[in-house]
Amino acid sequence: MTTLIIAEKPNVARKIAYALAEGKPIRKSIGKVPYYELTRDGKKIIVAPAVGHLFSLAPKEKTYGYPVFDIHWVPVYVAEKGKSYTKDYIKALKELAKRADEFVVACDYDTEGEVIGYTALKYACGVDPSKAKRMRFSALTKKDLIRAWYNLEPTINFGMADAGIARHILDWYWGVNLSRALSSSLRKTSGKWVVLSTGRVQGPTLKFLVDREREIRDFVPIPYWVIKMILEKNGEQYTATYEKDRIFDEEEAKRIVEEAKKGPAFVENVEVEQRQRYPPHPFDLGTLQREAYSAFKYSPKKTLDIAQRLYERAFISYPRTSSQKLPKNLNYKNIIQNLAKIQEYKPHAHELLGKGILKPVEGKKDDPAHPAIYPTGEIPKPGELTKEEQNLYDLIVRRFLATFADPAIRESVKVIINSNNHHFILSGSRTIKEGWLKIYGKYVKFDEIILPKFVKGETINVLQIKREKKKTKPPARYSPASIIKKMEDLGIGTKATRAQILETLYSRGYIEGKRTIKVTPLGIKVVEALESNVPDIISVELTREFEQKMEEIIQRKLTKEKVIEDSKKTLIKILKEFKNKESEIGAKLLETFLNTQKNNRKTKQKSKNAKELTAEEETHIKQEVEKDEKKKAEIIVGKCPKCGGNLVVRYNRKTGKRFVGCSNWPECNVTYPLLQRGKIIPTGKTCPECGNAPIVKIKERYREYEVCLDMNCNKNRKKKS
Repeated sequence: MTTLIIAEKPNVARKIAYALAEGKPIRKSIGKVPYYELTRDGKKIIVAPAVGHLFSLAPKEKTYGYPVFDIHWVPVYVAEKGKSYTKDYIKALKELAKRADEFVVACDYDTEGEVIGYTALKYACGVDPSKAKRMRFSALTKKDLIRAWYNLEPTINFGMADAGIARHILDWYWGVNLSRALSSSLRKTSGKWVVLSTGRVQGPTLKFLVDREREIRDFVPIPYWVIKMILEKNGEQYTATYEKDRIFDEEEAKRIVEEAKKGPAFVENVEVEQRQRYPPHPFDLGTLQREAYSAFKYSPKKTLDIAQRLYERAFISYPRTSSQKLPKNLNYKNIIQNLAKIQEYKPHAHELLGKGILKPVEGKKDDPAHPAIYPTGEIPKPGELTKEEQNLYDLIVRRFLATFADPAIRESVKVIINSNNHHFILSGSRTIKEGWLKIYGKYVKFDEIILPKFVKGETINVLQIKREKKKTKPPARYSPASIIKKMEDLGIGTKATRAQILETLYSRGYIEGKRTIKVTPLGIKVVEALESNVPDIISVELTREFEQKMEEIIQRKLTKEKVIEDSKKTLIKILKEFKNKESEIGAKLLETFLNTQKNNRKTKQKSKNAKELTAEEETHIKQEVEKDEKKKAEIIVGKCPKCGGNLVVRYNRKTGKRFVGCSNWPECNVTYPLLQRGKIIPTGKTCPECGNAPIVKIKERYREYEVCLDMNCNKNRKKKS
């Protein structure tokens, strides 16, 4: 008997092979694809990798219209450009399958991993997926992989596989058809072919981003006043705020200040409260992405990419999880003992081990596929991690250790000051017992405001009571981290896809800004065009409904066929409405598109849907991009004195040096040399000295000055003298 184990990626295949081998596995290859042969318990095993998805969906017949529903699974190199390397992996699995009697899927245990395994078995190996067994693990340590091998599940998880297949089909139906519809509407109006996109999750996400932009745009600031008391004690100044934090009537604010100034001011009461702050729960992916953004300003996608690398090297558990609970059978003591080998964690680890009982704090959320993210206890060698990987690893390790620590104790002090029957509040807070903050405090911000001792009835030395005018502020824009949280709360997208949806909105030119997200005019106009004509495309409720149906497929309460058919019927209705209003939608998009076309065309050319363009369309877009770039690069400094053409800044192909030449070259050979430093700024003026050549401004770092392009002109000589 020979067993073929299919892993999701080459480095995971290597991990599995070295974990299961009795001795050292034999590394072989078919073409450029590595695989491993080994034995365990007398059984011959081959471990071979996929490289993510090897198969993708594509229309059975090539067409550029819509709607299109007749699709099938094809090798990913057929469906997408730049994926030719996958051909070797398909070929290798096909050949190795002929040598095997038994098949085991060892891809990531989630819907995407199940689809990768299912399609690899069916289309590359030519094997009925129901005949394969399943190796299930949440970490790539030797111990976890051996345990998974001896506890093989009898089949792959067909609930997850069916849900994953349904999601791929629905995303194709909605993404491709709606994107083609949008592009078609603009082409009919403008005569230009441009790839615009929307989708089942992309549209609703853009919609609530636009809603926030509207809130900000329509916000009218309202003036209000805050009243503060500046007081002195023990040679230090403190600021107390009026009990009513906002006063919208200026006359009322003036009256309060005047009355409070009359005093006397004294301490009416002192309230002291101590509260326990419990440790944070372990990381699920969404919380990790938000915390990494807060600590390091990593985008959600970047955080997921780094976490995936740490997982594949067995340093952390599987990151695509929504669980906030650690596995009950996890050997906490062993992991913490291993983490103690790293000097910066040693004191914290030893303190936890001294407690005896190790019981972590856990959150409410659970995930049947994977536990919360935790460090496996495999220790990186010095210098093995990049700075970014080290940052994320430190965040995960400290969070894990903190879950076992004692609560922190925080003390809050509230001093209530009475001044002529007006009350002011002086607040302070401090940490009494660090507890888990000793471990995780570098990633948590608590105010430490230490107040001197105040006694009830004591007189207050008031230095000043004043009012300050302020204005209400509009709601804040979403950050990349808060938008992921919003998607979670609305129940759209998945833990694995939300970050990619955000990246798609950036690449389409619909949103911009890395710290705070701003919707571009094009993004706003896309939403306006859709909501006034076919609002179901951007319906959060409709998207959430289909997400819930995916979960019901996993639970075997619904079939994938039923969900796909329902989705298809809904989409046909939407596309029919779209077709009837195509001209109105295109007209709405046209004006904004023309203004943003130059900035966005290059990005759109690289987009996911570029594969749908014909060769002629691709050539046309490429020519337009090159034309735009050429125009953008040209700086026109004036008119040619010889032929009247434009004088433009050019660069010598051999030397790279810049000069000014006539746009009618080679018919007109007028050229001028240029200084090689400083920014060239046209002035629109002709030199009064020579009456011939244009004047340009040279802007350097610390100065700027004007010169005539004719270096022999008297104007330039005067400047030198």
